[in-house]
Amino acid sequence: MIKKFVFTGLMIMTGLLFFTTSGNAQQYNQGIGIRIGDPFGISYKAYLQGRSAIELGLGTVSRNNHSSYYRDSFKKLNKYDDFLYQSHDVNFTMVLMGRYLLHESFPAHVEGRLDWYYGAGIQFRISTLEYQYFDPQDRIFTDNHTNFDFGPEAIVGMEYELADIPMVAFGEVSLLMELVDRPFNFRVFGAIGIRYAF
Repeated sequence: MIKKFVFTGLMIMTGLLFFTTSGNAQQYNQGIGIRIGDPFGISYKAYLQGRSAIELGLGTVSRNNHSSYYRDSFKKLNKYDDFLYQSHDVNFTMVLMGRYLLHESFPAHVEGRLDWYYGAGIQFRISTLEYQYFDPQDRIFTDNHTNFDFGPEAIVGMEYELADIPMVAFGEVSLLMELVDRPFNFRVFGAIGIRYAF
């Protein structure tokens, strides 16, 4: 099931990549690189005409991240109503992101380009994990669970393009509002990264 989601996500991203770049004849208007944070992974950005851009991302998250989130999720799942949480172990997390961003020049005298940006997007997360829990008789059980998270995301960040080297560094924070599986639950993420511009 996970492989199917990964394959579908990669196909969607490839199609969007072609769609966003095939109509652009400008030189030096896109970049691909790595983002470090939540999620950790690949970031692709296409700069459109004017001050707008589209960003696509594919990544993962450390197994130790969001421990309290999954503990709280256990308590909210109806199937575990009569059980007592003991621990959990996250096996795998995949994150897909699609964003539309607007850039504004940052008022500073630097070589190269320094912008701040803001925008909105959609984020999809899937995690496989194993819960350990007790029943009322203190017997311990384990259960595999797949966690789906999906919702709109608001983003704000800064981006610096070096003057003589085709590299762009960035840092950002974002706010995700879940629609699935915990509606109107808000989560904050952050990342830094660097892209090769071409």
